[in-house]
Amino acid sequence: MVLFKRATQTIVAVAVLGGILAMDHAASAQEPTKPAASQREEQLREQLKGILQELEDLQKTREGTLPLGEQPKVVTEKVATQEPEAIPEYELSDLSIVSKRFQKRPEGVSLSATVPAETDSQPTRTMKESMESLPGVVLRQANGPRDFSITIRGQGVKTAFATRDIKIYEDGFIQTQSDGLSRLDMQDPWFMRSVEVTRGASSSLYDNYALGGMVQFRTRRGSDINGAETFLSGGSYGYQKYGLAVGQETDKIDVAMFASQVMEDGFIQNSNYNTQTLNFNVRFKADDKQNFYFKAISNWLNTKVPTRLTQAQFIANDRQAGGAQTTCSPGTYNAGCANALLLNQGRVDRRTILGGMYERQFNANTVLTMEADYDVKDIQQTFSQITENTNPNYKHYTDLRHEGRLGEMPLKSYVGFFVNEMDQKANQFQNLADGYGTKGTLIQNARGSIFNIGGRFREELEFVPTWILAAGLGFEQSRVSTQATNYSATGAVASRANASLNYSNWAPEMSLTWKPAEAYRHWIRASTGYGIPQFSNLLRDPVTGLPGTNFGLKPQKNLNTEMGMESKLTKDLTVQLVGFWTFFKDEIITQTISGTNTASVNADSSQYRGIEASYDWRPLTGLRFSGAYTHVHAKYINFSDRTATGFLVRDGKHVPNVPTDVFNTKVAYDHEPTGWGGWLEGSYYNSYFLNNSNTFSIPSYVVANVNVHKNFELQNSWFRFAKLYLELDDIADKKYAASGQVIGGETTAQAAGNQAFFAGYGRAIYGGVTLGLF
Repeated sequence: MVLFKRATQTIVAVAVLGGILAMDHAASAQEPTKPAASQREEQLREQLKGILQELEDLQKTREGTLPLGEQPKVVTEKVATQEPEAIPEYELSDLSIVSKRFQKRPEGVSLSATVPAETDSQPTRTMKESMESLPGVVLRQANGPRDFSITIRGQGVKTAFATRDIKIYEDGFIQTQSDGLSRLDMQDPWFMRSVEVTRGASSSLYDNYALGGMVQFRTRRGSDINGAETFLSGGSYGYQKYGLAVGQETDKIDVAMFASQVMEDGFIQNSNYNTQTLNFNVRFKADDKQNFYFKAISNWLNTKVPTRLTQAQFIANDRQAGGAQTTCSPGTYNAGCANALLLNQGRVDRRTILGGMYERQFNANTVLTMEADYDVKDIQQTFSQITENTNPNYKHYTDLRHEGRLGEMPLKSYVGFFVNEMDQKANQFQNLADGYGTKGTLIQNARGSIFNIGGRFREELEFVPTWILAAGLGFEQSRVSTQATNYSATGAVASRANASLNYSNWAPEMSLTWKPAEAYRHWIRASTGYGIPQFSNLLRDPVTGLPGTNFGLKPQKNLNTEMGMESKLTKDLTVQLVGFWTFFKDEIITQTISGTNTASVNADSSQYRGIEASYDWRPLTGLRFSGAYTHVHAKYINFSDRTATGFLVRDGKHVPNVPTDVFNTKVAYDHEPTGWGGWLEGSYYNSYFLNNSNTFSIPSYVVANVNVHKNFELQNSWFRFAKLYLELDDIADKKYAASGQVIGGETTAQAAGNQAFFAGYGRAIYGGVTLGLF
């Protein structure tokens, strides 16, 4: 009876604290420098941490899972007087995707996350502006306003558009399609609460294509909004953005809906765009043990796309659309044409995801999660060829988690099953280069499907106090079926090809973690990743780069080894340092053959090694110093490269397009009593090679940005608050190449003639306001 009374009191306390925290802006829960994240809120978080731990111990005692001699620790009153922890075990973002149930993260992994201030005090234009603050992570401009390629530890550099080799999730729903392609067009930064990144090969956790790791976007919940918010922003190069968020939480339901409209003329000629995004989330608590989550996302995009510039073009005018007039014959088809204006280069894309998630808690220690979604990508892209592509995708995941004991040793167990299938319907036409994007003769008609099925399990055993051994294994069986008909320049059938390819992949993982104290973590990890070839790899001729077949391509696999530490060195300073060494087998390398024509080949073996470091120092209330540094050294071990003059050995050469040194640092200050705040940020990118012969590189550069913002707490029935910001980017108006791609050419002169660079934005000023309504 005493135990039951005590547990009831604890549950009531949790509910009271939850109500207090929901009344504040939970989007700023991890950032103490904001007005809503006061010192009192930090204390409440610490109380919540203690209460959750006590409740967990009480539940284990009641069910007989806690040794009788080990009494629950009452820490509620004590933690209220403690200093805020830099790495608390319980973070508000650790809540289940579906419900508010606490959910521990996997042990032994390199994980980092953005703080809410990254998207609150600077409602960013793209996810790059907040994610570049994380170690090991680099984003580079691709073919669209929010389309960036993500690289983690050098993985993901093989494509000049979108994201590959990295798994993307939003609120637990996978956004990487079954062919491995992810695009960031759907992720509006204003919708986000934080971004979490797991670095290093992780196919035992996230299956196919998790060669570099995983990125999880977390949107704000209804409890973070509790009303309505509207956002208005504008600035240089015709930038305009309008956003609306509506959210509310009750005892049984949490609803959050976001909508945005963004348009811009663009910094580079032929880069104007218009995009709309809807994001709808409903979490429903059926009873104390069952929760449902429904999510719907839709993004419409109409954007022009410039051509990457040669070195001479970039030096002469970095804002030009790109492409040499002499390479194109207006009104006729030329496979090597790269003139963006004559081709009327652009994308008209639509992406829609509808998904549901069910969580069932069988008891205090066992939880079942089931997720299913329908994901369709419908794209119309106009480049040197005009592509029509539709990819309907069905995905299902079932996961079972259990926390128990092996003898006297705490044991966390996980088992999962997944299945997904994607169809491919694609046509490619000639582009007649008449300035309108007129279709010419059909070049290729392709149909196909990718089917993946597999399972995974993981065990985390605390075999002695503060030491945790984790081991996992994933298996996946994949079938890729494709049929392609290729046509000649006159429209006659040139060839037909079809294939049904089967791939079996295993992904073992093991790690050892030592936690000598609350805010200290040391680990070593060995993990594996794999990625099967995609349609885009298999349907391009490796000699010409034109539509064709490449059925001999093998899956790529890697082994990631790492050693890391995360420590709170003082009560104000937290640091993370990780060293890694990744070994690749049959790495799929994407090469530019001519103009915008690319193809893929296998590099027998290559290695990536480097370090990641980050720091977070908060010496005074409201003052924060933070930074992240990444160094990657990547080289071929055994690779013979196909060139115009035959095969050339690349052993010992640097893998192209892999950023070598990236450093981001920021100083921010928020004066809570007045609501004023600001920050100054600088980013350094070192030079790195873009061709396999290592004779041509992208220039290094430094860019600095500054922001000033003001928060108003308003006391009336119409407006709750107002957040104003003014931001100046690229203060020095630095001319720089923000993005490169893998190019051909043996000598410097030969390589310099290739389309290599996208120019970074020049000096730009942006301003905006977020209003909290009724």
